[in-house]
Amino acid sequence: MTDDDADRLDEAAQILRPGLDRRYQDPLDLIWIHAAARLGMRVVRSEEVYAAWDGQAELTLSESGGFDPDDSLAQLIFHEICHALTEGPERFRVVDWGLENTDRRHLVREHACHRVQAALADPHGLRELLAVTTVYRPYYDALPPDPLAPGADPAIPVARAGHRRGVSGPWAAAISEALRATAQLAAIVAPLAPPESLWRLARPPHPTALGPGDDPSRRCGGCAWAQPADDGLRCVVAGATVQADWLGCKHHEAPLDAAACGRCGACCREAFHQVPVEDGAALYTDAPQLIAYDEHGAHLPRPGGRCVLLRGDGEAAPYLCARYAARPSACAEFEPGGESCREARRRLGLRG
Repeated sequence: MTDDDADRLDEAAQILRPGLDRRYQDPLDLIWIHAAARLGMRVVRSEEVYAAWDGQAELTLSESGGFDPDDSLAQLIFHEICHALTEGPERFRVVDWGLENTDRRHLVREHACHRVQAALADPHGLRELLAVTTVYRPYYDALPPDPLAPGADPAIPVARAGHRRGVSGPWAAAISEALRATAQLAAIVAPLAPPESLWRLARPPHPTALGPGDDPSRRCGGCAWAQPADDGLRCVVAGATVQADWLGCKHHEAPLDAAACGRCGACCREAFHQVPVEDGAALYTDAPQLIAYDEHGAHLPRPGGRCVLLRGDGEAAPYLCARYAARPSACAEFEPGGESCREARRRLGLRG
């Protein structure tokens, strides 16, 4: 074929294939590129970095060739937005949000970002689809159903502040709309995707806006947190009315009874401050050395929040009372699954 022949073929191709000034773009990428633009971030791609923020307006992310198989541009944009929320508006004009990722000095901030990411994505059924990547994935995957629940992790209070910015600050609308659009796209794509596709991890949002569960046999009517109310069933976690036949959310828990006490122990741990010992209680003769006295009267000490009579850890050994037969009346009258029981579990972040 001569050069002239090749030129003529190229001309013919242009005639037969008009509109080549357009190119395909991934719709999920477009959703998040648009969201970033609304927040003052211009997304550019480069083989030189994995992710970098210049402290002005440019968010540079790796070319797709640098991705893991379960990475996406949308997920990386969302993650950097969560970093910005976690660090707050005062760090928006700082390179890489003021974080150092070559050592562990800012690990708590990184973990807080993960909790923000999970908490924002969960109501839309997107926690797994938009999960974090790299070596931090195990931390993210191990987060509890409520990633903002009270706990000992120092990342939790940082994450709560970041989450508040994400749901009520000036960025809230752009983030919420991007998440809703992603969920709408996932509702179309997920049923068509093969089993190994990341899209299959997207789940329909739960009506309560809590994270959707993954067990179709669980229903709101069979959940410990759904309590009878004047208007039907009221979910303690969501603070909203629910229908008994709704699919259970991520916080679903079987009704609490005495059989669950050995795994829980919330009432004997940090949930309450003091257990009074009434006059004439069997403990006065059974274990008088364990009773403490102060201006409030006789009570069982709780060093570190844990009752001195509590044994076990709920895992290697069940939680048990060392003086169960002689326990104070406040303990004997404590109803498994009752209001005080549920309150104790909420205080310890044991919803689900």
